[in-house]
Amino acid sequence: MRLPYRLLALTALVPSVLAAQTRYSAGFSLVTGTKLVTDRIFQDITVVERPAPTFTLGMTVPASQRERFSIELALGFAKTRIRESGYPEYDGPSYRTLGLTAGVEGPILGALHYRGGAGVIKYLPDKVGIFRQGGPTLLLLTMGADYRLPVHLGVGLIARLRYDYQRFSTDAMRSLGFGRTEDVHRVGLGLAVEYAP
Repeated sequence: MRLPYRLLALTALVPSVLAAQTRYSAGFSLVTGTKLVTDRIFQDITVVERPAPTFTLGMTVPASQRERFSIELALGFAKTRIRESGYPEYDGPSYRTLGLTAGVEGPILGALHYRGGAGVIKYLPDKVGIFRQGGPTLLLLTMGADYRLPVHLGVGLIARLRYDYQRFSTDAMRSLGFGRTEDVHRVGLGLAVEYAP
């Protein structure tokens, strides 16, 4: 009967051990990407995104002796520019995105670490334009690198480089007959503060 008691004791210790090794982060980055929409009515029309301020919250726990499992929540605020052949470029609609990714991160060399993962991104409803009804929940693939700089006991500064890939569409575009999606590649640069209790 001793084995079950020992097993229960070990099971009870797991949450406290993980909590002691959990790291939390909050960050800010600028994200830009390739064109969102290309169409032709009387002339070529292209919708591109301007650099988007993006705020992130993250958490990591040990996955092995070297790697850590990570979860990251991101909220982005972006504006678009519209390009029409033969006309000056002008401002388009604004939009917000909400993304959630899970992945694995680990060391590359010294303070340089990698992160790779997958998740979902949602285009939130806005007042007008192609984002007025929001968009479907889309698959998001992500990879990147972090450079960690310890600042004080339990607190560190992280310089981040991120790349992600998605297929873009919105509900308003689908209701107008734009059934196909667009490949979108995005790159972000940012800073984050990490805390390890």
